[in-house]
Amino acid sequence: MKPLVILLIGLLAQVSAHAAEHQLKPGDSPQAVLDQAAPGDRLVFLPGLHQHRLGKHQSLLYVDKSVEIELRAGATLKLADGETTSEKTPEITTDHGAPKKLDDLSVGGDYDLSLADKTHSNEVSPGITIYTIVIDVEGKGGAPDTFAWGVGKIFNKRVQGVPITGDWQELIAGVKIRFENRSGHNKGSLWFISYDGRESYGIRIGHGLQPGYIENVRIFGKGTIDLNATHNVQPSGLVKDISACILVHGRVRHVTIEDITLTDTMRSVMLYGEHTGKFLAGGGVTPGESFDAEHIDIFRTRTLNPNGSGYLLGHPSHRGHLRHVRCNYNYMETATTAIEPNFQLDGYEVIGNVIKSGGQAIHCWRMSANGLVADNLRIHDNTGLPVVVANAPGGWKPPVNVVQKNNRNHLSDRAKEPPAPLESWKTNRKNTP
Repeated sequence: MKPLVILLIGLLAQVSAHAAEHQLKPGDSPQAVLDQAAPGDRLVFLPGLHQHRLGKHQSLLYVDKSVEIELRAGATLKLADGETTSEKTPEITTDHGAPKKLDDLSVGGDYDLSLADKTHSNEVSPGITIYTIVIDVEGKGGAPDTFAWGVGKIFNKRVQGVPITGDWQELIAGVKIRFENRSGHNKGSLWFISYDGRESYGIRIGHGLQPGYIENVRIFGKGTIDLNATHNVQPSGLVKDISACILVHGRVRHVTIEDITLTDTMRSVMLYGEHTGKFLAGGGVTPGESFDAEHIDIFRTRTLNPNGSGYLLGHPSHRGHLRHVRCNYNYMETATTAIEPNFQLDGYEVIGNVIKSGGQAIHCWRMSANGLVADNLRIHDNTGLPVVVANAPGGWKPPVNVVQKNNRNHLSDRAKEPPAPLESWKTNRKNTP
């Protein structure tokens, strides 16, 4: 036998010898078990409620090695009540709206958290407050630019034409903002300031900036991941980091997610890379290191999420590359977008999914490229909503090379042949035994 063959057999034997199955009963710490497990081992969640607080990297289970995770039928991995609450720390969202000549907004002051659920709070969810800031006039002849602002429903501009002073300017509830430059902004430049809850994840693979690849991870079974968004304050949805049952982030490859049920969450599954450069208008990035995710499959899962979204494939605030993704043969019920191929996604399939959505079914968005979107079925809609939308916000490059085939709205698409006339139907019925 050749030496190379002998070496390969020996390596395979070592892997087989060391692989082990770790069974977790309700109350056991999945993170403690995974931390002690060897690469190639399997964690098995036995039937019952596995309810836990957040741990490493805001997750119930943080994965940093090759491992299989099985949730058996009747097993539910669930976030505990009240793990995320309203916080006084603001987050600025700058990657929406028109491209900015200047991105120089800062936030200060002392936000009055007691007002988080008052009448000026955001209408999306209790405990979340969003301020909208937009440049409404470009100053001429030495005059400063002016801004409009509002709080509550996004794009609310209840106060308009406020001259930029270059100093701290108070809005409401103790919040102050400051523009570094009094002029030079372009009209339509938009910022959101969010006061909300922290992000949370059920199972997270990678934290975005891990130097080496985490690979060969499989999450499967007939059980459920429940992120319990109903009893936790969520991120605003406009911010960089939002909650999901499963997050794949950074240098991660060869991941399979199959069969499980995902529920009560902002997003069921999110995939994206990371980049150390800074955001530029329209999705560009300054020089830096890219941490890319690739070769990820999502098959036959169920998303039951009547208050949230489904699958996010790529993210403009993170900007690393995402390559070779298959999101096929899944079932989902969502309040908003069900499947969203997004920024820096290259090479993907979205095939054979059954979608009930109160928003977009499949939204190909912001520079996603080289996709096949085929044989997807939208159900429970008789208003004519499309199955697939492909576009981009102002200042962004649209999706490219997206092939669409045989995507149908079950109730709204018309048959090629008109229905038979009523008299013909009556005749056929009489002749039927």
